[in-house]
Amino acid sequence: MSEPKLISPMLDDFAMGGPISDHHGVRCCPAMPNGSDKRYIVKIISIPASQVQLEAFLLTGIYSNESAALEYFKTLADDVVREVETLNKLSKLEGFLPYERWQIVPMENNDLGYQVYLLGNYKQSLERFMRRNPMTHLAAVNLGLDMCAALAISRKAGYLYADLKPSNIFVSD
Repeated sequence: MSEPKLISPMLDDFAMGGPISDHHGVRCCPAMPNGSDKRYIVKIISIPASQVQLEAFLLTGIYSNESAALEYFKTLADDVVREVETLNKLSKLEGFLPYERWQIVPMENNDLGYQVYLLGNYKQSLERFMRRNPMTHLAAVNLGLDMCAALAISRKAGYLYADLKPSNIFVSD
């Protein structure tokens, strides 16, 4: 997979570090605005996750040609953006953290597909937090109440959260 690049205009005036995680077509890179100490995370979603996936679609006949497959991948990239917009609506309620900016960019170097770039404030996952901080019984109960409240808010807004796991829960003030 290619190295992350600075995406204009979204990442103008940002210094971006190398990937801190990279799996299944999703990379996360730290980023900081030049002249600032504020920390961000850039989540880069590759659609398709690899060119092998595109080749498999073409070889099996799922899509008859590259342009039909590319149209499908654009639909998937647009779906990611719609999910981010929904998350941003939910973040106005309590319990959800929004992305600040996002951008869809066509892949380069003769690769077909799209990269979706999401810029959000740096946040620590529950999984990482728990590795470094012991959890008291009271903290665990409070975390459970916060998670139940966030899920109730999501449900009341008409959404069902289907990927609840420690790496998708973030600790914030």
